[in-house]
Amino acid sequence: MKNLKKLTKRELRMIGGGALLCPAPATTCAEWCTWTADQRRRCRNMVMDPEPCGC
Repeated sequence: MKNLKKLTKRELRMIGGGALLCPAPATTCAEWCTWTADQRRRCRNMVMDPEPCGC
């Protein structure tokens, strides 16, 4: 915790949220498998396959 730097107001305004990193919700396993591991964890998907996707 020693190495934390205090952010200025300008730097705080420039921080982007995670919403822009998410692609459009995937509807098939093929689409979902092209996502990165971080996107799979954070982003919504609409995959309706009864079996889990095996990527």
